[in-house]
Amino acid sequence: MGANTRLFWTAPNNQPRPPRGTEKVRRGPLEVAVKDYVLLSGEYRQICDLTILTGGGRLLHFEDRAPYTMRAAMQIYRPR
Repeated sequence: MGANTRLFWTAPNNQPRPPRGTEKVRRGPLEVAVKDYVLLSGEYRQICDLTILTGGGRLLHFEDRAPYTMRAAMQIYRPR
């Protein structure tokens, strides 16, 4: 019998569950909206304000975290 190498070579899934009532989408900086959720530092944070940056980026503001500069598309969770 062979060893089950799958157990040893798969990366652990340490990502928390997404917020209830949201769907996973990939959006660019100009497509995010207030009330979307972003996974940062192992926690989902809800965007409470946005600031447009020169060069097409956005500065995402959260209630309990410092602002985050978004310059490329990333996974967000949008309320349904």
